[in-house]
Amino acid sequence: MKKLVLVLFFAFSVFNVEAQIMKPDKSDRIDNVSRNDSTSLNNGIDVKYDALTKYTDYKIISIHKDTTVVDTTLTLKKDFLFNYLRKDNFELLPFHNKGQTYNSLGYTFENSSLLPTIGANAKHFNYFKVKDISYYEVPTPTSEIMYRTGLEQGQVLDAFLTMNTSRQFNISLAYKGLRSLGKYRNSLASHGNFRSTFNYHTKNKKYYARGHFSSFDLLNNENGGLTAASIAYFENNDPNYIDRARLDVNFSGTENLLEGKRYYFEQQITLFSKKNKILEHNTLILTKIKKYNSALEQVESLKNDSISSHKNSKVNSLKKIGSSKGKIPSNKKSALSNETPKKKQDSITKLESNSSINISKIDSLTTKTLENIKNIIVKKDSTSTINVKTDSLNNVTILKKSDTIFKLDSIAAAKKIKIDSLLIVAAENKSDSTQLITFDRKLYSELKFGHTFMYETKHYRFEQASANAIFGDAFESKISDHTSYQKLDNQFYIQLNSAYTGNLKAKINYFNYNYHYNSILFYDSQTIPDKLKGNAIAVGADWKIQFGKIYLNADATSIIAGDITGSSFKASAMVKKDSVFSFKGFAEYASKTPDFNKLLYQSDYLNYNWKNDFSNEEISMVGIEFESNKWGNLKATYNLIDNYTYFDEVSKPIQATETLNYLKVKANKAISLGKFTLDNTVMYQNVLKGESFFKVPQIVTRNTLYYASSVFKGKPMYLQTGVTFKYFTSFNANAYNPLLSEFVLQNNTEIGSFPVLDFFANAQIRRTRIFLKVENLNASFTGRTYYSAPNYPYRDLTVRFGIVWNWFI
Repeated sequence: MKKLVLVLFFAFSVFNVEAQIMKPDKSDRIDNVSRNDSTSLNNGIDVKYDALTKYTDYKIISIHKDTTVVDTTLTLKKDFLFNYLRKDNFELLPFHNKGQTYNSLGYTFENSSLLPTIGANAKHFNYFKVKDISYYEVPTPTSEIMYRTGLEQGQVLDAFLTMNTSRQFNISLAYKGLRSLGKYRNSLASHGNFRSTFNYHTKNKKYYARGHFSSFDLLNNENGGLTAASIAYFENNDPNYIDRARLDVNFSGTENLLEGKRYYFEQQITLFSKKNKILEHNTLILTKIKKYNSALEQVESLKNDSISSHKNSKVNSLKKIGSSKGKIPSNKKSALSNETPKKKQDSITKLESNSSINISKIDSLTTKTLENIKNIIVKKDSTSTINVKTDSLNNVTILKKSDTIFKLDSIAAAKKIKIDSLLIVAAENKSDSTQLITFDRKLYSELKFGHTFMYETKHYRFEQASANAIFGDAFESKISDHTSYQKLDNQFYIQLNSAYTGNLKAKINYFNYNYHYNSILFYDSQTIPDKLKGNAIAVGADWKIQFGKIYLNADATSIIAGDITGSSFKASAMVKKDSVFSFKGFAEYASKTPDFNKLLYQSDYLNYNWKNDFSNEEISMVGIEFESNKWGNLKATYNLIDNYTYFDEVSKPIQATETLNYLKVKANKAISLGKFTLDNTVMYQNVLKGESFFKVPQIVTRNTLYYASSVFKGKPMYLQTGVTFKYFTSFNANAYNPLLSEFVLQNNTEIGSFPVLDFFANAQIRRTRIFLKVENLNASFTGRTYYSAPNYPYRDLTVRFGIVWNWFI
């Protein structure tokens, strides 16, 4: 860990002093090189920003290729996200120390994976899944640092740095580290999360590739909660135990650890694209027009330079010629000094800024065609008259003088050669706007081939210095359990995108898994195998299409061969009216194998060894979702689950014999009056059937009243301050089992019905957001009955401070 931190510190130090040099376009003139290079002609760093660069150019790209932008504003949502997980934890109840687990106040069964997981779900809240990894595209190096204080010598730091080495290639590095001692004995949390990504596409955008590497180690000391005597001291607010470290706990010398690595790579190539062909053709024509105009501009510049340089030196000769032969006709003089090549006016800027390629008509040249352009000819006649004949863009000027007065010097000859070469370039790139093709979206079609590869390893360990009677008898006096899991997912797909079919993808997946222990266990006429190893092949299709303001989406996958079975189907329809509102209806069905730790487990404790043959869990879900800035947000889901698998009161896995019926409705609405806002989020839950094994609170609410305004003269700071009220009704919350890192059923203790008041004062100064929070402000006068789980008290009054700081952007 220390080595990794040193490497990251060195990398950030190097990147912070690097300047990003954008390669100039080949069509740009040479003098643009020094303008785009932020380090040239200067020992210091002088970063030049393109006037067209906007905040929307700083893109964050999700695994589903949805794009958002780097947001440096301060809102109430940022306050909800300012926690260790960097997520809104409305449906979670945190344990007292940062980095410990969370009890669940609500459940979501959407997007169920067909492939079983290792289990140990209580350790996975800080685990970055594939969908949690973001990719970037930025015009300048961009970074963000989040720091927040913890409990008792504790702090968390989450930092990332991303940069584009070119318009096509982006890399990023990120690390989140935590170490917090906690208020109670043996509650240390020490976590590390490293991520690195890359994102690449070719200039013609026919090939895309991206990937990431993720490494994590999540260590927690476990104390098993308070003893019965300590619970009495805590609830009675005994002054001798205000220092929580004086309270006795159930375990000492106990820890669990989840660690692992993941390698992810995705690539896509466009096999055919009518849109790309049209864009390539139009880009070529526009590039030629640009080169044509550039060449003529340089010809004009060279000729004007020649005229001005010879003007003074020839004025006396011209006067002599004029006095002896007559004055130069005014039309000749005008042609010599003022005639310039005419320039095409293209609409490149309009084309680049217009998403639907509408080609503006470009006027053709009003000058003579380039085929009539002839080289400069110098010839002497018998009367010593020099006829200087320019190209067809200029009129002919005749000067008569003796041979000894006028001679072409080397500079004039060099300019003549340069002009000749530029006229050749102009002739080669002559194009007309009639060659541009207007793109019809109805004819849009493209065919893509893609590949996704993911390999991941996980190790879960539970270690205890000496066996504890709470878990029962043990084979060994010192406990050391180790579970390993390797997973490979290889997907190939072909995707057809067109105006008539929408985005239609056909895919095939090959899964390989290995969940294992070190040995086979023979115990009490039972044989517990050492592994669950196998593979599976799945096929499926994904479909997305848009009809005006209606969006349809469907996805189906089924395992057709292998050692496990499963299938899933998802469908949704959404109506979206600009930014006014959106309404979506969705449904999902999934048949999946339960987690591996419910099928097979080995431990040094006798009661924690089993091998089960469970049926697939059958999950059916329907729901609606409404979002509106004016009327608020609402989401409702109804879930039916057969063969629901859980850990019972003695921590043994079991499948329910009755169907679980679970209804969840969540609503949010903010009401503003002047500079004051009341933000309300309420969740209602009802277990219609299966409440004996599925426990949730009926009501969960969070209400925030806050004031927001710019302060001080000149408005240098934006202030946001207020109070958040949180409450949930009492229920028999699941108990935490640190050996399994799972929550198990219990029916003896209710928690809840205690209010929690949090005061916050947040401020924004330029790109820095400052957060100050006083948590559980009412702890001293509403009673010490607040718990996160049976035997695990919620945190006391705590003051937290932190910042989020964006650099470079």
